[in-house]
Formats: sequence, structure tokens, C-alpha cells
Amino acid sequence: MYAQHVAYLFAIATGIVSSGAIASLWAILVGESPRFSMLSDDDIFIPIKVPVVILSGPTTLIMDAAWWLIERPLLGFAMLIGGLSWSFVQGVVILTRIFGVT
Repeated sequence: MYAQHVAYLFAIATGIVSSGAIASLWAILVGESPRFSMLSDDDIFIPIKVPVVILSGPTTLIMDAAWWLIERPLLGFAMLIGGLSWSFVQGVVILTRIFGVT
């Protein structure tokens, strides 16, 4: 059972790290951090922004949850659980599809 918990944590960590790397690369290239409101902009770069927002979503949610935990704890906790769940799914996809870990 212990190995299964470690695998879950490894998948979550993989999702958070990959999400943060994509968010940092976007911030370096564009000069602004990725956010969900980027999808409401009407410009020609929307096909590029959609995958960036999807792949950097866990880090965005987790960082926003840190602030909302102080203001509204219930909303912040829900955002934190959502961000960790999203990073788990992203980590599982990366580990199984890219690295072939089973």
C-alpha cells in the first residue's frame, strides 16, 4: 500500500512540475503569467493560448488557492483539491504516455 501512495504523490509532483515549467516558459516568452482569463481575449493567438492554459492550469489553480484559503477557506480548499486532482491526471498522462511508466 505504501508504494501505491508514493506513486500517487509522484504523479501529482510530475503534474505540478510540468505545469510550472510550461507556465514559466510562457511567462518568459510573453512577459505575463498564464491565467484563465486569457481565453476570453479575441486575437489570433487563441489556438496557442488554449493548450498553454490547459497545461499550466494546475499551477494556476494551486497558486490562486493559496490566496483564497485566507479570504474564503472553503473556496480555497476546493480550488486546492481541484488543482491537485488536475495535476494528478496530467502527471499520470505524462508518466504513462511519454515515459511509459506503468
